[in-house]
Amino acid sequence: MRVFVAIDVGDEVRREAQRVVSALTMKLEAAKTPPKVAWVKPAVLHVTIRFIGEVEESEAERLIDVLSPPISLPPFDVRWRGIGTFPNNRHPRALWLGVIDGAAPLAALEAEVSKRLAGVDVALDDRALLPHLTLGRVKMAGAGIDWPKLLQACEVRNCTSRVDRVSLYRSKLSQPFGRLRAGLSGVEGQYGPNYTELVSAPLIG
Repeated sequence: MRVFVAIDVGDEVRREAQRVVSALTMKLEAAKTPPKVAWVKPAVLHVTIRFIGEVEESEAERLIDVLSPPISLPPFDVRWRGIGTFPNNRHPRALWLGVIDGAAPLAALEAEVSKRLAGVDVALDDRALLPHLTLGRVKMAGAGIDWPKLLQACEVRNCTSRVDRVSLYRSKLSQPFGRLRAGLSGVEGQYGPNYTELVSAPLIG
């Protein structure tokens, strides 16, 4: 099974993300040649703390054991503001909300999770944590789009996630990953796997 460790972002952030996506969609549909963007379903928005990948069932059980005890860190807030892009804002391949407050406690949480995972014989992605909330992925660039101007004009209201637990999730594809739904415009529907929470550890510091 495919698993990862993440935090939930809460309904306030989901609502704001949906509002931002709707605003972006309207602007993009007005382009000469609209891009093809696969938007993440609001219900599955999350911040990945550590990606683990494919594991055997026995390994998943061990992960549940090491990740279930409470974590001796205090609950904290993450504030979101602004739209970022990978790799750059002229030729974006991914659009995301950025963190303006809460990066330090997120890093502390990641360090605690990594310490626990070190005791399990699984391969881990060793990339540094870059806290962000992926909104969508640009599958085809389109034409006639001034991305820097468009993104700057799209206001993101301050919204907050309360982090009081971290969870191990199972990811199961409901359709081939990245497959786009057919649509009349170039701006496509939502995509992504379904997630099942296997265990969560509360923050109790």
